[in-house]
Amino acid sequence: MNRAALRFCLAMAIVAAAPAARASDPFPEVIQTQLKLSAPPLCTVCHLTLIGGAMMVTKPFGRNLMQKYGLKSQDIAGLQNAITKAQENGDDSDGDGVGDIAELIRGTDPNVPEGGVAVDEPRYGCYCSIPSTAPSSTAAAAGWGLGLVLAGLRRRGVYRTRVERKS
Repeated sequence: MNRAALRFCLAMAIVAAAPAARASDPFPEVIQTQLKLSAPPLCTVCHLTLIGGAMMVTKPFGRNLMQKYGLKSQDIAGLQNAITKAQENGDDSDGDGVGDIAELIRGTDPNVPEGGVAVDEPRYGCYCSIPSTAPSSTAAAAGWGLGLVLAGLRRRGVYRTRVERKS
């Protein structure tokens, strides 16, 4: 196998092995399932914006789960455990006398006193999570682009070799 073909195969193997990008685990859906909610809570239950993101937990409810129960990013079992413990302990992040989990079940925001509801911001693109089964179109496009470049380079090398032979 010549070097250009070897480089092409190596590049395709790297692109194919790349994992699909994910913003985060589906924490809102996990909370919805565990508490049997009609809809998942907004990302703003824990994050400042609907974009969410690692190291971006700023709201009292989310900070409480992290600090008191050791919740970490990408830890679904830890989230389920923290939700259970917060419910058992009657944690009340906003100090309004209604527990955080009771507020989630009622459909109110545990960060807003007196049963307030968080404002649902406009949603643009992927804001909470991307399912792990989603195809990675970016990786596929990168693979095709790289393949075309390498094929072009290979063709150029073959053309040079033919010209040199004729001379």
